[in-house]
Amino acid sequence: MSRVICPLILLLTGLLALVTCPHSKVEESFNLQATHDIFYHGVGPAWRSAIAQQKSESCSEVDDESSDVCNEVTANADLPYDHLQFPGVVARTFTGAFVLSSIARIISVIVPKSIFDLPSHPMAVQFLIRFELLILSWLAHVRLASSLDGYFAKNKQVKSPITPQSIFSYYLLITASQFHIPFYSSRLLPNTFALLLTTHAYAEWFNGRPNRTAIYLVFTTAIFRCDVLLLLFTVGLTMLIRRELRIVQAVTIGIVTGIIGVLITAPLDSVLWQRMVWPEFEVWWFNAVDNRSSEWGVMPFHWYFSNALPKGLLLTMFLVPLAFLNLIGWTKEKPNNNNTMIDHTLLQFFIPTFGFVVLYSFLPHKEMRFIFPALPMFNACAAYGLSKLHVMAVSVRKGAGMSFISKGLYICGLMAVVITMIGSLLFLRLSMENYPGGAAMEHLKNHFEATTEINTPQAPKWEDVHVHIDVAAAMTGVSLFGQRSVTQHYPIQMSKSGYEAENDAKYSSRSFTHLLSEEQSVQGYHVVDTIEGFPSLDKRNLRIVTNPAIYILERDGWLPKEDTTRGTKRKLNWYYIAIALSGFIIAATLGLQKSKTCYSKY
Repeated sequence: MSRVICPLILLLTGLLALVTCPHSKVEESFNLQATHDIFYHGVGPAWRSAIAQQKSESCSEVDDESSDVCNEVTANADLPYDHLQFPGVVARTFTGAFVLSSIARIISVIVPKSIFDLPSHPMAVQFLIRFELLILSWLAHVRLASSLDGYFAKNKQVKSPITPQSIFSYYLLITASQFHIPFYSSRLLPNTFALLLTTHAYAEWFNGRPNRTAIYLVFTTAIFRCDVLLLLFTVGLTMLIRRELRIVQAVTIGIVTGIIGVLITAPLDSVLWQRMVWPEFEVWWFNAVDNRSSEWGVMPFHWYFSNALPKGLLLTMFLVPLAFLNLIGWTKEKPNNNNTMIDHTLLQFFIPTFGFVVLYSFLPHKEMRFIFPALPMFNACAAYGLSKLHVMAVSVRKGAGMSFISKGLYICGLMAVVITMIGSLLFLRLSMENYPGGAAMEHLKNHFEATTEINTPQAPKWEDVHVHIDVAAAMTGVSLFGQRSVTQHYPIQMSKSGYEAENDAKYSSRSFTHLLSEEQSVQGYHVVDTIEGFPSLDKRNLRIVTNPAIYILERDGWLPKEDTTRGTKRKLNWYYIAIALSGFIIAATLGLQKSKTCYSKY
């Protein structure tokens, strides 16, 4: 039963995060906007433009008599791609966005429009694309759990009294109890794509196929995240030392897989960026050579260990060291022949992952998402540690005192998982208030819906409406899907600012009728709605405190002075969800106690 329940718990926690936080922030905006553009416009316009550019280069070498032909060739309409106007600091790959958008387009073709016209529901398309990524991520973690199961069940060199079924279940439960993996499993960050592939790499490693592990890591490095090169180095070095790979074999895999990875990413990205580019090489150069990532903040060397990992693992981090202690041998009347203090079963897998975090600590700029590839291995070790506590609780034979201690430790381990889940739900509740830009777009649509109900000679003409989105709103949830959900109902214009100098729009021209802005006071405009954000926890009063983050402003005189705002939709009571999920986890974990007879021989 737990083999079904535990995967479902992980899926449900990821789905809960997707449903309650449907918007995105700036870190994931590139891939989200890219999925929109590829779904609705395809790659065709970029391909035709690239061909036109090649012809224009040929025209530049032709004499003046052919200038009319050249002008016809080089005349190119503006391409309908967001990234060309808002390119960001460095180029990013479209590979992940292309795959997800292609799946969504196939689904839109398969589903009859008479049943559901997917393209006409932009927010449904956004949900579908993120749900696809969630399913792919979920399958990767289920596969890793199954590989852990197989590693303990089939590997004759592994002499551990735990049952493979328990580590399968505990890995999924521990992963579901944490915040970051379920929350980010549906978010279109390059780090999420990298996490997905590195999880498969770990699964292959536990399955005894190190060559495939190396292939996954090289692909991830070449296409999605160049910083996985550090993990590739530590894992590859371990494989060479343990003679799981030969040097010639490792070099061959690196060169061949790297070339194939570049051939996959570079042509697509070059067409869409309208220039020859290998995105992850540019990212590597930006971070490693120019060292410009420090412009976004610098953290101390120990930050990943003192802040990021404790925040990512919460109380389950106390289960990780138990994976390397031979606890079960201490509780048995007849100790094993190799009854040492250290358990080496997962040490060979953990050390390279730990080394990856250490090497990354030398980079001054640090973020939690940078070490996402390390989390599955930490969780695997935590699951092994909890499995040991489970064995101790049901198989100890050294008297009532030791039995009481063992069962107490096991209950503490379970409570660590439950409390971690409750903490993660609190993080999720805080995150719901973290996307005021996306909420502002929804409120603006509600405002327009109320406006259409006004029947006066001064009613607006939608063709004259021009909405401007400032940087703060664009970085906290406004997406092209959200914009399309408004513009397909109302024929209005929308524009947005960016941190690029050429995208810095000003309000002084009063050419805009509405503003989504972090500024409350703009001359010639008045506030029609305020969106709360900047959430924090008031520990004294045990409540979440928010402050005004984004204002919806309307040009003075655009409408008669009437109250056209609508109430905010009632939100779900997350206390009940926290109780239900926590109870679900307790029931699932305690259900494993039924396997007590499996341990009687120990």
